[in-house]
Amino acid sequence: MKMTVYFDGAFWTALVEFRDSQNRYKAFSYVFGKEPKNEDILYFLHHDFGKWLSRYDKIEISSSVEASAIAQKKTNPKKMQRELNRAKRKPVISTKAQDVMKELQERLKQERKTQCKEKREAEKVFKYQQKQQKRHQKKKGH
Repeated sequence: MKMTVYFDGAFWTALVEFRDSQNRYKAFSYVFGKEPKNEDILYFLHHDFGKWLSRYDKIEISSSVEASAIAQKKTNPKKMQRELNRAKRKPVISTKAQDVMKELQERLKQERKTQCKEKREAEKVFKYQQKQQKRHQKKKGH
């Protein structure tokens, strides 16, 4: 396991890279904010580090992109040129750790979306049931 504390231009950040029990590469970053003292780093390692590890252990990430599986369509050359120019303007993700963290962030975002959707659906069903119960109570004349 390797932990690097660096200043990213706005905040002090810790980049933690490690290999899990199945020898898969994993990484995450932790934002300290202001410049951390030794006590802050030790507190993170002793108290918060376990929470972060368990949070990222339950998420499975595939690091290989299966481009061959995606069917290639013919695209308009002008559209393709616009997409290439857009891709050139995007900042380059240079390290493997950054690639993994970006993929992990997207995976967590998808999980949150599905959880919110399930919660919304459950609330909708609950409200509908409450409305039905009220309607039945009115018909009973209580």
